[in-house]
Parts: sequence; structure tokens; C-alpha cells
Amino acid sequence: MNKVQQIWIKSMDKVMLNCDTATLLITKGEFTKLSCVEKLQLKMHLMGCKFCRRFKQQSEFISYAIRQADRIPEKGNLRLYLTDEQRERLKKKIGS
Repeated sequence: MNKVQQIWIKSMDKVMLNCDTATLLITKGEFTKLSCVEKLQLKMHLMGCKFCRRFKQQSEFISYAIRQADRIPEKGNLRLYLTDEQRERLKKKIGS
């Protein structure tokens, strides 16, 4: 391997994320603002990784569902239950 290839590989290692780091950034991005570099790295990773794209979709769906549930006013010991149809739709969205 020549010097140029070695430099290229080192620079790509700094740019490309592994799945563990990508999922960490996906989760972090739901609570704080990602830096420009983090956004770019994550976007590049997501373009090539269907598993992390799926994780991002699931994470966004769960966060959305939680935000919607938080809007329901509490009345005493009110307990919320999913209908069978809602449960099946949720399972399909999550992919299980």
C-alpha cells in the first residue's frame, strides 16, 4: 500500500462511522443539536447502512408516539391501552 492510500484510509476512518457511533448520534440528535460534522458523518453512514436507517425510523416513531401520549391529559388513574389494530400497526412499524 502506498503513502497516498494510507493517508486516504486514515482520512476515511475519521469521516466514516461504525453502526454503534451512528446509533449514538441518532439518539443524541433527538435530544440535542448535532454539530455540522456529526450531521455529515451520520448522513454518509445512513446512505450506506439500511440497518441504521431502520433504527432511525423506529426511534423517530417511538419519540413521536411518546410526544403524542404526553398530550393526553391525565385524569386520576387513567390507564391507556392499545387496541389490537393499533398493536399490530405498531409491530409492523417497529419491524417485529
